[in-house]
Amino acid sequence: MLDFSRVKTKLLVDHPYFGTLVSALEIVVNDNIESFTSHGKRFEYREDFFNTLSDEQVAFSLANASMHRVLSHPSRLANRSPWLWYTACDHAINNMLIDNEFVPPSKITYDPRFRGKYAEEIYEMLLDTITREDLNDKDNDSRRSDDTLEDKLEAAQQEILSQNALNKAQDMKSLPQGLERLIPIIARGVIDWRTQLRDTIGGYYVSDYTIIPPSKKLLYQGIYLPGAYSRHLELAIAIDSSGSVDEGLLGQFIAEIESITELFGSYSIDLIICDDRVRSHQKFMSGELISYALEGGGGTDFTPVFEAIETWMVAPKVLLYFTDLDGKFPLIEPYYETLWITPKMAEVPFGRVIVIKGNND
Repeated sequence: MLDFSRVKTKLLVDHPYFGTLVSALEIVVNDNIESFTSHGKRFEYREDFFNTLSDEQVAFSLANASMHRVLSHPSRLANRSPWLWYTACDHAINNMLIDNEFVPPSKITYDPRFRGKYAEEIYEMLLDTITREDLNDKDNDSRRSDDTLEDKLEAAQQEILSQNALNKAQDMKSLPQGLERLIPIIARGVIDWRTQLRDTIGGYYVSDYTIIPPSKKLLYQGIYLPGAYSRHLELAIAIDSSGSVDEGLLGQFIAEIESITELFGSYSIDLIICDDRVRSHQKFMSGELISYALEGGGGTDFTPVFEAIETWMVAPKVLLYFTDLDGKFPLIEPYYETLWITPKMAEVPFGRVIVIKGNND
């Protein structure tokens, strides 16, 4: 096994953020792989390959692996293909490392056209170049169990490690260039809420499939598979129109909904207005002007929205509920994801809270 101590020490001095992350890696030899790979905290490398690398190239490889440990957090994966998400992260990481003057080995996942882009943006660009069959094949080849106790512990350790590394780099005034494109953290160490909202919604921006025209990949064998023709976002949005939500906050809710429609080209939105009962339910498709019948002004009861959705033929994959969280929650957790978009942090019985900030926050 090679001695990495010299490279680790140099990273801690020259690049404290990456050095802190690398110091937590478990390094093992694996001569059954071509170069190197990472699985959570474990870094595996082929000894013959690493014998040909300079210290600078070894540092690049270790930094790449350490960043994958941070970026592979399940909350950012959402509904995406695990294999393609890992590839998008690899492009984003390697572009950032090169921008920070790291020296790469000869064989890396790198494309300069992805320079300066978020992993989520790269994922969407890569998604346009791959068929559904290839995507399924790649994911099946690398499939592993999800949501085990070990996974949850690893995710918690990732967050602590990432924050410690960030703190050390800030203390030494040595934050890597372009880090904010990989990890949506602002100076206070708080997740940027717009990025978090975009990441979650983006995971549900999926392809629609049609049999006409069919996929051409296996057509010569007489096998007809659905062909992808577009990506489409299906979203349920509820707006709290109760008396505790003032006009300024309602205006901010509407502005954020408008920004969502601008970000995704093809969408259908079920928009529900509710205070202590559902006041209106409208469906809007791409290109249609969204109108907001903001009736209400009474108390707040979230239950009617979830009861209304239960009557739909097809339930949404995700519900965005814009509210001040001052109301009555339903007793039963729905089987779709719920995001509470709110101006304050509060305990909720289910779903995730995203605290909406002002333009200057």
